[in-house]
Amino acid sequence: MEQNIQQHPNSWWKRTRNWFQKAIAFFTPNNRTLKASGIGIFLVSLLFFAFNTIDGFLSAVGFGYYLLTLFCYVIASYLIAVIISFAIGLAAKTPRYFRQSIAFVIFFILFFDRLSWPYNWIVIGFVIIFPGLIFGAVSYWRQHKESQHTRKRQLPAIMVFGLGLVGLGFGLFLFLYPGRRVESIKNYKLLAKLPPTIKAANPAQRGKWQVSFLSYGSGNDKHRTIYGKDATIKSPTVDASFLLKSWTGISGKLRTWYFGFNETALPLNAMVWYPNNLQGPAPLVLIVHGNHLAQDWSESGYDYLGELLASKGYIVASVDENFLNGSFTDMPRGGLEKENGTRGWLMLKHLELWKKWNEDPSNPFYRRVDMNNIALVGHSRGGEAMSHAALFNSLPNFPDNANEKFDFNFSIKAYVAIAPVDGQYKPASILAPLQDINYLVIQGTHDMDMQSYGGLSTYKRIQYNPSYQGFKAGLYVHHANHGQFNTSWGKYDASRPFINQFNMTNVMEAKDQEQIAKVYISAFLDVHLRGMTAYTPLFMDYRSGRDWLPEQIYFNQYESSKSIFLARYEEDLNLTTATIPGVNINATNLSVWREAQHKLMWGDHLSRVAYIGWNLEDDKKLIGKYTFNFNDSIHLATEDKALVFNLTTSDESSLHLTKGKKSKREKRQEKDASTKEKKQKQNIEEMPPIDFTIELVDRSGNRLHFLLSNCFPLQPQIQKKLTKYAFLNANEDAEAIPDFFYFDLSRLKKNSASFDLNNLQSISFIFDQSPSGVIALDDIGFIPSF
Repeated sequence: MEQNIQQHPNSWWKRTRNWFQKAIAFFTPNNRTLKASGIGIFLVSLLFFAFNTIDGFLSAVGFGYYLLTLFCYVIASYLIAVIISFAIGLAAKTPRYFRQSIAFVIFFILFFDRLSWPYNWIVIGFVIIFPGLIFGAVSYWRQHKESQHTRKRQLPAIMVFGLGLVGLGFGLFLFLYPGRRVESIKNYKLLAKLPPTIKAANPAQRGKWQVSFLSYGSGNDKHRTIYGKDATIKSPTVDASFLLKSWTGISGKLRTWYFGFNETALPLNAMVWYPNNLQGPAPLVLIVHGNHLAQDWSESGYDYLGELLASKGYIVASVDENFLNGSFTDMPRGGLEKENGTRGWLMLKHLELWKKWNEDPSNPFYRRVDMNNIALVGHSRGGEAMSHAALFNSLPNFPDNANEKFDFNFSIKAYVAIAPVDGQYKPASILAPLQDINYLVIQGTHDMDMQSYGGLSTYKRIQYNPSYQGFKAGLYVHHANHGQFNTSWGKYDASRPFINQFNMTNVMEAKDQEQIAKVYISAFLDVHLRGMTAYTPLFMDYRSGRDWLPEQIYFNQYESSKSIFLARYEEDLNLTTATIPGVNINATNLSVWREAQHKLMWGDHLSRVAYIGWNLEDDKKLIGKYTFNFNDSIHLATEDKALVFNLTTSDESSLHLTKGKKSKREKRQEKDASTKEKKQKQNIEEMPPIDFTIELVDRSGNRLHFLLSNCFPLQPQIQKKLTKYAFLNANEDAEAIPDFFYFDLSRLKKNSASFDLNNLQSISFIFDQSPSGVIALDDIGFIPSF
């Protein structure tokens, strides 16, 4: 009896352990099942990769090249998978098919697709887990379908199969789901008092000339007759080897094999739209595309601009630089690098051709080109090429090798950059310094390629001499993407699977995006190549051309070469000094007052700005004030001037920080206030636009008051919501993009006849309208009024 009692605990433990071992064995798949899972993972992943590459390659390079490219990618991934599998197999006992398939998926997605965290591992998880469950369950069921415990054995297989099927279906849904439409936000600029519209023709309206078309090229293009036997004008090749150093290695040899030339003999090819029967020379416009699959030719995508501008009397050439783009012949991560300088240099070599043709009686463009009125337009990497073309055009030598002489000096009156890159190529290892050029940059909020407004960095680097007459401008457009400025690139800014993480439902219609480009680019060229200054207000405030533009939210940036700046915040670290000697700054009752670099999402430095914050919630009598004081030596003639500045909101806290030890109650109150403020900023509809009072005082003590909203209220930062789900967004969801504010002082003075605009004593920003806020202020000054 006593012995049985002592043995009882041991027997109970053995029974429990045996039960767990049987349960584990019951649910543990055998090698045959895992092998089937591995085969399933491999087959589904192969279909997945074929599906994702078909849109990028098949239509552009043909079925044979597509299969060859896919085969090379698969073989490379599988060889790496075999190596990884072998290493894992030393420490694991899973079948090699299972190991190889998992390693294949992980390597292919991480190396070839180069998706960002966490999207990459989500895709990997779906491709591995659910096909593995489906094929493993089928194999398990087949192995035990003849068993005496068939129903008992089949039940877990059916459950696992169902789970895998549901998971795979859910994954496909999430992958192919285009996203949901985000509720539109208020356009506070249209709710304000509107400026008068421009009294001129719609710049996007077709002109009176019939349009003709031709092409010029090397005459021996391997892939397109338009630059081969069908080219109207045969053009020479140029040697870019001094500048283009990355056409090397296996990728370089394959690129040479495909195109039939290397960096020593780059062709000068272009499509040309021109006005038929035009009397007299016409302004010349060259357009260049950016990076895209080289075999999916890009230059024809600006036909809508070519047709419009040619009908208005411009000669337009869309330049072929596809041979500098990423190619299916590139080895992984083996494409050209730092080639944007070459893109810009090639534009100048095209201009040399046009200059020669304009002087050649045998050429169809003999004396038909106005070489004193030239414009260059670039998109994406072609947008950065504008910087390098402008720089090289003004230099006597190549900055990285003085032995290469430059003698361009063309009369380029306008540069346009559409969604440009900045700094991919750095001459002499610095960002291209720019001076005395007319520059327009356009960027969309829903650009899924250039997700940051990098063109503003270029914009800020442009400096003007006092004698130069011109301006630079920027346009930030809500819902515009990267590709729809080019009709052949389209709505999707990248190939699958990268593009499938983005919400595609909020991208504007292609026709609307083309309309914006036509209005702004055409007007910019009309101003600078034809002297039609009536369009200038469009670049200060889009609302002056609102009848021509789709209804969207736009941010304008503008700087006249005739600007007189009170403060640019670049001179020193003293917060009380301004740009003009004799002007000092003071402030009272501010919760934030500092000067710092204004950085964009990708770290691009724009310039130093003043961050100014206030909060009236604790004490409404402590009204914040930021003032520029002029000493007796300062005499600015502002009678016919407009007060201007750039302004944007900042998402930092406006709470007053107190020094010293705090009680638990004070800490809790600060935390609650901070939490409330963050929630308000996350819900843009709960955030009214910032407004404040601007006060001018003359030396007689007369005061002139007006509100910021007399121009328009400060539009809150745009929350882009680019991805389908917030956790997929690898970048900040909003950028602090500056907007341009202008106040015609002569008009504002009409109700204050005694005020002396030529004898100012101070200018103050008084934060008495909005209870709290933080702004970034820059480039305060005066320009001639319109």
